[in-house]
Amino acid sequence: MHFKNTLSKLVLCTTLVPLFSESLIANSVNLNPISSTVSQINTRAKEDQIDYTQFITSDKLLLPRNLYILKGSALSGERLNVFYKNALLSLSQNSNVSAFSSYGQCLTGRWLYQTLANESLMPTESFELKVVARTDHGLISQSTSVELVDENNTTPVRLLPIGDSLTRAGVYLSQVMNSIPNVTTLGTRFYPEDSMPVREGRGGWTLERYMTLINSNELDSPFVFPKIVDGENYKGNTRDWKAICYEKTKHSTYNGFQKIARGWKDDGEFLYDKNGYYKYPSIGDVMVDPSLPIGTQWVEWNGTSWQTMSLQPTEFEFNFSKYMVRYKEAFSTGTPTHVSILLGANEFGMNKEIDNVDLFIERLNQVIDSIHDYDSTIKIILCTPTLAPNSNFVTSSWKNFYTEYDLRMKYVTSKLLEAFDTDEALAKQIYIAPMTLTLDTTNGYTYIEKDEISNGVKKRVIDANNSIHPNNEYGQLQMGSTLAAVIQKYR
Repeated sequence: MHFKNTLSKLVLCTTLVPLFSESLIANSVNLNPISSTVSQINTRAKEDQIDYTQFITSDKLLLPRNLYILKGSALSGERLNVFYKNALLSLSQNSNVSAFSSYGQCLTGRWLYQTLANESLMPTESFELKVVARTDHGLISQSTSVELVDENNTTPVRLLPIGDSLTRAGVYLSQVMNSIPNVTTLGTRFYPEDSMPVREGRGGWTLERYMTLINSNELDSPFVFPKIVDGENYKGNTRDWKAICYEKTKHSTYNGFQKIARGWKDDGEFLYDKNGYYKYPSIGDVMVDPSLPIGTQWVEWNGTSWQTMSLQPTEFEFNFSKYMVRYKEAFSTGTPTHVSILLGANEFGMNKEIDNVDLFIERLNQVIDSIHDYDSTIKIILCTPTLAPNSNFVTSSWKNFYTEYDLRMKYVTSKLLEAFDTDEALAKQIYIAPMTLTLDTTNGYTYIEKDEISNGVKKRVIDANNSIHPNNEYGQLQMGSTLAAVIQKYR
């Protein structure tokens, strides 16, 4: 590592974990459009307790090998936070965490580097940040290289963001556009009122859904196809198109797909009739109609009508190349240069399937391979999942849930780093955006006071207004800044 001689004093930060950061934004209203999903999430998440000792066999620090921060300008400084509470995966009740670096400063519960208007005081090369934690089980340490990234590179970025409700909401994606130049987003979902209107985000979705849902009872994955049908010929699920075009256009599951249903036009007629069938088929086009009897649901256009396929598809695949052909109208301005993936919350935060993380990693590798089969130059950014509100501040009955949720997300993050924060992944243009590490779980959520009844007694408690979605005003902006720095580094 190289360090600038003008700043030779080593900065030492130390704090007891858990702690929470600076000032709290309390008693305010969170306008997050994804808050409606919280009640069902909480109901599922409280059911059972997990014995984490079978998974968390040792304490770990969750630093990627490289951290990036935008250099900014005299008018627009940038900040990189490393929150100690976020950085440590441990079952210890209390831990002492310290940070060592030639740059940055110590604040309560975190190490902060903030870019300066005076460029002569900035490091000209990457510098080392070392984090040390003393837990009930001993001493561990980890170092990362911190690099300032210049925003002068304006090579076009066409980003295809894949994710769950946070990606559907799109707030962190707008922050990406506001942070770095010449970025557009791609996908089949379009919200005309947003500054970053296009993406592949679906509330409540998991990687498994993206890889398996076809002929489903709600909404099919855009990436899954019958193996025996070409992407050009597959026209989708009649139930989906009927809901998108006519019956449930405002429903959160189906809104945003009206533009692709018109052939990527803002207005005009839909390409599907009232029953969800494609209006302009060619011989060999295939659809699935779940309203038909089992064994006859897959139909093919024979030139005059839709007829039951003699060979009903039984094998299906996640196929990115077929996706790009199937929805080519959405990519008329160019194919993706980057794909970001933000998933994990619905897989592991809401249920007991924490032991399936290895399968999650295996599926991510399959997705990556499929993307690179289409175009090996596409850069893939894996976003580590965000944490819950700060359980050290919460006094409601959800305090334990937030603590458990954090353990789950940190464990997933540790597995992502283990699998993809490697030389091999870097050579394949796979990068990590460490949202787990950089999210301020205090100011990044909106907190409220409310009455809660426990054992028949009403008491005043503090809780987050939204259990797992960072607020629009700060938390999701931090997520976007973290992703933007990685994109800018690897344009």
